[in-house]
Amino acid sequence: MLQPITNAEPVDNEFFLRDGAVYFSGLYENGLLKGVAPKDFRCWHYWGKSSTACFLGGIRLRGADPASFRVLNFAYAMDKTAVYTTSGRVPGAELAAFQVLDGGRNDSGAPQGYAKDSRQVYFHNGDGKVKIIKGVEVSSLRSLGDTYFARDEKRIYAYGKQLPKADLASWERLGHWYSRDAKRVYYLNREIKGADRDSFTVCTPLDAPPLSDHLARDKDHYYQNDEMMEEPL
Repeated sequence: MLQPITNAEPVDNEFFLRDGAVYFSGLYENGLLKGVAPKDFRCWHYWGKSSTACFLGGIRLRGADPASFRVLNFAYAMDKTAVYTTSGRVPGAELAAFQVLDGGRNDSGAPQGYAKDSRQVYFHNGDGKVKIIKGVEVSSLRSLGDTYFARDEKRIYAYGKQLPKADLASWERLGHWYSRDAKRVYYLNREIKGADRDSFTVCTPLDAPPLSDHLARDKDHYYQNDEMMEEPL
């Protein structure tokens, strides 16, 4: 994925060229990558490397090996010594078997996603250390593509946690983080207590901004995310 740098103007969370030097356009300021020549630099969004160093945005990844460094998706990269996320190294990852399971970016554009090796399944939500999911059947685990939901042969997982009491055979996604099975309704990895499964409907418009509150209703109540309301907003 790493390509020669071409941006001539600052773009949020991207590297760019200015006056013969490489910069990174961060959230609050533009930072110079000291000692990095444009001809020696390759990048993809906020991942980058020169012949002597690897970068996550304007931060050098200490100890990373430029010769073997490669980007796996928005959330993960690796070299011959370690797997990296936007929050640092993934401890104990089995490098030879490590694989990402989705595109690594959620609906708001933030790095997030599932990955696994032969022993463990990982979930990175872009904030804090990568979560190792317990009790997973690793061989059959697959992401459902939206970076929020995953499943193995026995269970459903939402946002890196097992969906409580979910019936695999009847479970379905409803959109905007809502889902249900034959008996229950869920918001991410939380059951919405008291929700009527049969009449539950998601009301959030398809074109709503990614960070908007999610709205739903059933025959008795309205819901904002997973909170019950008597009247709609």
